[in-house]
Amino acid sequence: MKILFVGNYAPDGQASMLAFRRVLERELPSLGCEVRVIAPAQRVLRVPASSRWWKWLGYVDKFILFIPSLVRHVRWADVVHIGDHSNGMYVPWVKSKPNVITCHDVIAIQAARGMIEGWKVGWTGRLFQHLIVRGLARADLVACVSHLTRRDLLALDLAHERRVVTVLNGLNDEFSPVVPEEAERLIRPFGLSVNCKFLLHVGADLPRKNRKAVVETFVALQQRAAAAGAPPIVQQMVFVGPELAVELAALVQEHGLADRIKTVQNVAHEELRALYTSATALLFPSLQEGFGWPVIEAQACGCPVFTSDLAPMNEIGGLGVEYIDPHHPTDMAEAIERAAPRLAEMRRLGLVNASHYTTARMTSGYVATYRRVLEERKAPRKLITEGSRG
Repeated sequence: MKILFVGNYAPDGQASMLAFRRVLERELPSLGCEVRVIAPAQRVLRVPASSRWWKWLGYVDKFILFIPSLVRHVRWADVVHIGDHSNGMYVPWVKSKPNVITCHDVIAIQAARGMIEGWKVGWTGRLFQHLIVRGLARADLVACVSHLTRRDLLALDLAHERRVVTVLNGLNDEFSPVVPEEAERLIRPFGLSVNCKFLLHVGADLPRKNRKAVVETFVALQQRAAAAGAPPIVQQMVFVGPELAVELAALVQEHGLADRIKTVQNVAHEELRALYTSATALLFPSLQEGFGWPVIEAQACGCPVFTSDLAPMNEIGGLGVEYIDPHHPTDMAEAIERAAPRLAEMRRLGLVNASHYTTARMTSGYVATYRRVLEERKAPRKLITEGSRG
């Protein structure tokens, strides 16, 4: 079975989508698939990301110059797999072959429809999401990465229910505990040690990632410990992601905690594993996710997880997670304190839960979708042939 996988435009910097592509490119051949990966090349985009032309030149690369190459490669394929719903506008160009599109979330579509408070989408963004929606509606099969994404997609009436399946994500790379000596070497450049007690947050600086609540929870932990005359459960807060926004940095300064909160960028995969392994816990109070990768990544590395009592986090985290209300930092601090005696149990249960999210399971799910769209394309032809014989 020849699979043409349509990947993402590298300059867009979507690390999780690039990792998703690498996993399928690596694993599908072991299940009898011949895989060819194609993605838009960076051809006319030659300006810095700060330029007002950056987005528009990227559109030229993605939606004009890429199309002839895409059409040529489609002729080779048995099945076309568009790996990200944000490339849904490619669907009309691949309709000549059985096709599958992966929907990771519908958050941007909800924002374009005014469903997310505080997220204003301009006319170009609304047009872009409209094209994505049209592509989802025309695809042979939409594969959702979580049960929540499937529910949200159907609630928005973006595709007919019979054309929507769920293929749960698997870990998109090798995540497992790092031995202490190696972890010490890997996190030392960040000014950390395996003996440090630190909370970890992994994610971008987006409102839905709820970084403000993370900072406020850390502040509450320090204040509660000082009031009780006891050492705090954690002495440091580490953000894997961009620098803190100005208002958050000011909040940290106001509480005199600038020396205890740090951000780290350009973290290599092995360094991320070491951070997960060494952290006291991951605090992930996200307000909205398509899947929630850090929850499973942390568990796979033996890191206890505190995350929102919201889907999909409370659907994937299993019994080892402490589920929290992401809107109340003081309550989150109390939950972390209460759970301190059972962190070892959370680590054990988390490792068990993460073992269910394998790349093999995910890849097998996609192979099943490929076979389904192939059979469904053959079925009408079979009926026509049988009818003509009659």
